[in-house]
Amino acid sequence: MSNSSAWIKGTVILTIAALIGKVLGMVYRIPLQNLAGDEGLYVYQQIYPVISLALMLSIYSLPSAFSHVLTYYTPKNAQIRFKNVSVVFYLLVTLGFMVALTLYVSSPLLVNLMGDDRLLIPFKMTSLLFLLIPITAFFRGYFQFKQQEAIIALSQVTEQLIRVLLIVVSTIIIVNYGLSIYNIGWLATVATLVGVVFAILVLLFFYFKYRKTSEETVSLKLKKVLVPLITGMVIYSLTHVLHLIVQLVDVLTMVNSLKEFGNTFTEAVVSKGVYDRGNPLVQLGLVFGSALALSIVPAIQMNEPSKQKVTAWNQVFAFKLTFLFSLSAAFGLVAIMPVLNPLFYLSSDGTVAIQLMMVLVFLFSMIMTLSVLLQGHGIRVAQVKWLALLLVVKWMLNILLIQQFGIIGASLASVIAAGLIVIVFYRLWSSRVEAKGINRFLVKASAVVLLMTTVIYSLNLLARYFVALDERLLLLLIVIALCFIGAVIVLYCIDRIKLFTDEEQAAINTIPLIKKLRKLGKYGAH
Repeated sequence: MSNSSAWIKGTVILTIAALIGKVLGMVYRIPLQNLAGDEGLYVYQQIYPVISLALMLSIYSLPSAFSHVLTYYTPKNAQIRFKNVSVVFYLLVTLGFMVALTLYVSSPLLVNLMGDDRLLIPFKMTSLLFLLIPITAFFRGYFQFKQQEAIIALSQVTEQLIRVLLIVVSTIIIVNYGLSIYNIGWLATVATLVGVVFAILVLLFFYFKYRKTSEETVSLKLKKVLVPLITGMVIYSLTHVLHLIVQLVDVLTMVNSLKEFGNTFTEAVVSKGVYDRGNPLVQLGLVFGSALALSIVPAIQMNEPSKQKVTAWNQVFAFKLTFLFSLSAAFGLVAIMPVLNPLFYLSSDGTVAIQLMMVLVFLFSMIMTLSVLLQGHGIRVAQVKWLALLLVVKWMLNILLIQQFGIIGASLASVIAAGLIVIVFYRLWSSRVEAKGINRFLVKASAVVLLMTTVIYSLNLLARYFVALDERLLLLLIVIALCFIGAVIVLYCIDRIKLFTDEEQAAINTIPLIKKLRKLGKYGAH
């Protein structure tokens, strides 16, 4: 199906861009932790949820809401000029200003909740980001509607590359000149602001170039789009930045709860820094789920009866892809964590807590995709209630479990809260879609992931028997080898046990990498 091929291609492009961005993100965290220690990582991670929240809003959430409105109210070949949809732009700018002002004014309260007043200046500076993201969000939404994922991807990579380079340089200067590690906070914000400005320039360049290729125009009125736009903004924001909001709950509760666990303030800060090692890995694992959810928004159009059959097929296929690949990513990370942790951070501290946290890769990916699918069935406002419940449960469990189990309790709290919402969303969606053989798929896919995890973990144990945890080059080679073996196992099983239908497999085979593997004979003929 050409419709399916389009969003699969978009998913691949956005996944590659996001992978580049996440790899760059991990590149600067490693020297940051190695140079400034776990306390330096703690400072950065305390403000990172706000920085990343702004970036996620501008890359996924707000563009998806804008694209959703355009998908329902405009013809596919419509020319979208700024003056015709300026009402959306000004609404985004107004909301951005309100968020920026609120964050700036409430910064003293937030740092007081964290138990560290030295974070006040960095937190105030992060508010400036919300003055810029309406611009990137608006134009990314436009290009998402036009299914120009390559342009979105280029703006993402440009933004991240500039940000990473400036953060690494700043960290080196801070360490070499013996400056306070709290300077990491506000310098990271400056680096992000510069990166966003460069992304805006990229998007503007392509907007003025691309808009000349169509003749038909469209105009949106505030009265017509206000409710669906606001609703979409809330839902897409909650789903795409859910992991960041969960991190924010940890930011506000962990240090004080770790004191109740028996840590001193310094010990609590270091423990929080160790725990935060897992967050970039979760975000790396969420790349595919985020890209898939972003790509299928224009494809899920339930308002046209003639497309209901196609849409139902797309929904089941999207669900299957998310389940298999996010589950594989989650438990692949669990299996290699005993070597990945010392490879990146020079110690095995917190490995069990981080392994538990990796389950969130699967749970959050499922929440994002199921949320988009539920919106296709008109279930929008109700999602807010369930997502709010997730955060309440997470907050309550943090207070209860961290005092009993330390940072392992924080991971358990996240997994339990997210797992509850996945069950609710799946039941809501499965009751509305005819998905023949879905239970059989779930069992077979779970068996494939179990096989992959068992093999990788066994090889991991064998490797650790022969390789010391301080031999980073050998650890890197082991991690690469284990990832490759895991991917081969999953791809081989997909074909051998016919995990997907012929139609679904044909769509998967449009992915360039799969084409090459089949051509080389490494991926069995279907």
